[in-house]
Amino acid sequence: MYQDKAINFTVLNRDNSELGNAIKDYLSEKNTFVELEDNDEALRVSLYYREIYYALIIPEGFEEAIKNGEDMSLMNYKVADSAMAYYMDMNVESYIQTLKSYIAAGYDVKEAASKTSETLLDSVNVNLTSDTKSDDVEGNPFIEPSNDKPNHYYFFQYMPYVFLALLITAIGPVIITFGQKDVKMRINVSAQSFVSNGIQMVCGVITYGVAVLLLFNVVAFIMYGSAMTMAETLAYLFLTVCFLLVSLGVTFFGGVLFSKTSAMGAFGNVVSLGFSFLGGIFVPLELFGEGMINIARFTPTYWYIQSNNDIIGIEKLSDINLGQFATHCGVQILFAAAFFCVGLAVMRYKRETK
Repeated sequence: MYQDKAINFTVLNRDNSELGNAIKDYLSEKNTFVELEDNDEALRVSLYYREIYYALIIPEGFEEAIKNGEDMSLMNYKVADSAMAYYMDMNVESYIQTLKSYIAAGYDVKEAASKTSETLLDSVNVNLTSDTKSDDVEGNPFIEPSNDKPNHYYFFQYMPYVFLALLITAIGPVIITFGQKDVKMRINVSAQSFVSNGIQMVCGVITYGVAVLLLFNVVAFIMYGSAMTMAETLAYLFLTVCFLLVSLGVTFFGGVLFSKTSAMGAFGNVVSLGFSFLGGIFVPLELFGEGMINIARFTPTYWYIQSNNDIIGIEKLSDINLGQFATHCGVQILFAAAFFCVGLAVMRYKRETK
């Protein structure tokens, strides 16, 4: 969670005005004021040794200029390219702009300075949606407190994006290459039969897919094996197999749809990112409205997330709602079959038209 950090700074009030003191008091509320001599050499030394990160200089006549509605720039010394110094710049700029707004509204400088500090130091309590109960969030039937979800849940949550990105970019260009006219003609005149060539292609795709599947499941076991029960491990293995089939189906569809390997990169980005954002991988489903939830149901990643939710915290396989889990995984397999069927239809259409 983000938290403000106190920054060491100083203010040289060469105007000797109440406004200069008000700016110093405002900045001191969340930062640490360091008293320094009004000396350029002392400032440089303090900045060099990081005793301060920011030195604000209020020039003579600053309050009078503000009172008359004139612009007068504040000067500063700061640590070069320091995030803390830029943050202080933002605080000072915000203060001056708010101050000018109050003065334009008819307040005198003293009242405007007081109102400005009060406004900018006001805070708002924020509650995360993940800290609320499920019935408090409209249109979200799946929300649960984020603290109840183990780390391996999030590891497997992002698995669909990895599968889609890896398989499409690695296997897609191979399918396109073997589908090109010259390559097919060379294969056809060789001693290798069409069936043998097809079987080798299928075996190669399956081998790569299984290698990716095993790699990430082994990594998950190494990282979170002690926190995962045997039932969770088996359920996750089955779930990732289901989505592997989806990824292979999408890859096959893209491979037969496009005739240039360069197109697969764009296709992979659109599909992997699109499914991830719409299906609840990158954006939690609890943040979706009812309309977006209905759209998400048309993506395989949505059903993957539901399966992932089914697995949370099971001690043994009998703990899982088998009917619900089977439905969620079954929908993913249907998506895979749909992509393969559409790909075969595209392949047949291309053969008949060429």
